[in-house]
Amino acid sequence: MCSTYLGIMPVKGESLIGSMIKLKWLRDNMLELPEEPSQEQLDAHCRSYILGLIGGVLMPDKTGNKVHLMYLSLLINLRRTRRYSWGSTCLAMLYREMCRATNVSSKTMGGCASLLQSWAWHRMPYIAPISRLPATFPLVCKWSGGRVLNFQNVPHNDVVGYRSRFDHIQNDQVTL
Repeated sequence: MCSTYLGIMPVKGESLIGSMIKLKWLRDNMLELPEEPSQEQLDAHCRSYILGLIGGVLMPDKTGNKVHLMYLSLLINLRRTRRYSWGSTCLAMLYREMCRATNVSSKTMGGCASLLQSWAWHRMPYIAPISRLPATFPLVCKWSGGRVLNFQNVPHNDVVGYRSRFDHIQNDQVTL
């Protein structure tokens, strides 16, 4: 399936682990397009790129470094692919990962972290860094420039700090 639809064949055990491909291998071995690519080469390049987006941004697993090959079957017909509800799929995976993360033994979480983070910072400003930029579209752009963020008095990469704030949340601290 990989050689047919991606134009490359991963090595079992090295880049192919079970039914998952390492994202680094996918990026490093993405079909390089010639000056005048054929339609098959363009399609293979697009599939590789989209597969990387799925595994790296939209629906990453807990490790964040592999993507399941089940998504490749959804990319076979690129005209049909654009009609799929990718947004609801991304949300469904994020919700499932959030449920799994509530388990006491859970140490990591998969799913679209930037979506969750931008929603949380918008709806719960007391955990958000102070930004000098107004709210824009897409919303995450307000916090995307690290140079303009001030993390004074808000937890930053501090799970204990975030948990403490969530444990003591007040009704007026959430924006609906």
